[in-house]
Amino acid sequence: MKKTLFILAAALGLLASSGAAMAQPHPGPGYDRPHMAPVHRKHKVWVPAHREHGRYVRGHYVWR
Repeated sequence: MKKTLFILAAALGLLASSGAAMAQPHPGPGYDRPHMAPVHRKHKVWVPAHREHGRYVRGHYVWR
C-alpha cells in the first residue's frame, strides 16, 4: 500500500512540475535557443580592400 501511494505521489509531482514548466511565459522573439542568448541576425557589413590568398580584393559588402 505504501509503495502504491509513493508511486502515485511521485507521478503527481512529476505532472505538476512539468505543467509548471510549461506555464512559464516565452521571453519573446530572438530568444530561440535553450540557453536564452539572443539569436544573431546577419546583416551586411562593408569590408575595405584587402588581400586574400595573395590577391588583391576590392572593398565590398559581406553578410556577417
